[in-house]
Amino acid sequence: MNNKWIESNTFHHSEFKDLHRLVEAKQRKNISISLCLPTLNEEKTIAKEIVIMRSELMTRYPLIDEIVVIDSGSTDKTRHIARSYHATVYQADDILPHLEKFRGKGENLWKALYVTRGDIVVYIDADIKNIHQRFAYGLLGPLLLSDRIRFTKAFYDRPISMGDNKLRPTGGGRVTELVTRPLF
Repeated sequence: MNNKWIESNTFHHSEFKDLHRLVEAKQRKNISISLCLPTLNEEKTIAKEIVIMRSELMTRYPLIDEIVVIDSGSTDKTRHIARSYHATVYQADDILPHLEKFRGKGENLWKALYVTRGDIVVYIDADIKNIHQRFAYGLLGPLLLSDRIRFTKAFYDRPISMGDNKLRPTGGGRVTELVTRPLF
């Protein structure tokens, strides 16, 4: 792989922390942005994610136009909590119901394309305990400030729970490793 390409196409979220600049670029391009949170039993984290994204990237800086939750059939209060914080909530099974159903994040991601309104759809995991608006603007920055970039994918060290309160410092991010990286 070409190292020059990697260097010129790898960014850090801090390069896009000027949110006024991102909002101006969004307005100049006359586009809308949807935030999609794919969920399955995320009652412990969903409220905080919606509150932070709405307050910082909708109210304070009008960067995101809608927050949509696509749920895989949570058995906890995820959907109720998301609605109470004014997210638009769908159950994945109700989107394109004539198609075969597959449970999981992958289905949530592609089905979101049928119900979101944005010209750009940014996906953020709904189980992030240290959520910050940089998770969204770090993905949006390259898309808004460059006309040649059409897709962004975050990467970061992500711990993974091994059960019994054991945490391995890396190994999360299976969608990247199993789907996105092989695809590209």
